[in-house]
Amino acid sequence: MTLAKRKSKLALSRDNRWRLRKFVADYGVYIALLILLLVAALLTPKLFAVDTIAVVMRQASQLGIVAIGQTLVLLVAGLDLSVGGIFIMTSVVVAEVGNGRNEMIAPAILTALALGALVGLGNGLLVTKRRVPPFVATLGMLVLVKGATQAYTRGVPGGFVPEALGIVNQSWFVLSVPLALWLGLNAIFIFVLRGTTYGRRVYAVGSNIEAARLSGIPVDAIRISVYVLGSLFAVASGIVLTGYVLYVDRFIGSGLDLDSIAAAVVGGTAFIGGRGGLLGTIAGVLIIQILSTMVVLLGLDVEVQFIIKGLVILGAVTLYSVASTES
Repeated sequence: MTLAKRKSKLALSRDNRWRLRKFVADYGVYIALLILLLVAALLTPKLFAVDTIAVVMRQASQLGIVAIGQTLVLLVAGLDLSVGGIFIMTSVVVAEVGNGRNEMIAPAILTALALGALVGLGNGLLVTKRRVPPFVATLGMLVLVKGATQAYTRGVPGGFVPEALGIVNQSWFVLSVPLALWLGLNAIFIFVLRGTTYGRRVYAVGSNIEAARLSGIPVDAIRISVYVLGSLFAVASGIVLTGYVLYVDRFIGSGLDLDSIAAAVVGGTAFIGGRGGLLGTIAGVLIIQILSTMVVLLGLDVEVQFIIKGLVILGAVTLYSVASTES
């Protein structure tokens, strides 16, 4: 074999490997979702009953709303652990301000959104102005929010959730209010990320923060804005959860904080920022929720659910890491 043919063969092999990596990075999560559905059809056919699908989609919506904000934060190489505290804060605020009066729903929601925005602003300022690592900043904010909520209520939350907030339980076959909200918010922010200058700047900041700064992009403002948005999405999810149970629960949204990160990562959003998107996160949310439902339908212990989720996250991170490796 001549040297020219060897070089040509080597170049073709590298090109094929690059194409395979790109295919895995772009479509791996959708293939994984399809395989999971096929496995579910064999192991848990009850999953495809209309009533079960409705429950799965409702729960996926609750997770999916906060996962939108988590995806935005991850796109700028950030992380938000404070959303768990925001769920609890939202539930308390809605009950305290609403106090069972339907006409107070709007003020209660606006108050929760305002407080959520302040939490997000605090996260953003700590990360950008004080250069605190996102993990430390948002973990500290989580403790602060939970502590402040606990101090305010003295361990005994008061007030009553307005009954009209139960509208989130309305559904038409598999379509529910939370599902409609999730789909609508996804549609808006898919357009924002793909079709606006703001979205391009989010990706630019996540890809190379110094290059973005040298290009004249207001890097700090972009990073702060995504933390504020992330907190607002957590408030929205907390409102949906509160309307679902219609009472104050100190453990409301338990597990959704880490699940939202898992959904975004499984969906292809990189921890290092600059890569991923909401379509992948939607698939990631469905994978996480279907796995959780299958564990229940199979009658397995809840610990198995954590093991499976951990394996899925590790597998996704490894797969995307290999797929993005330069040849």
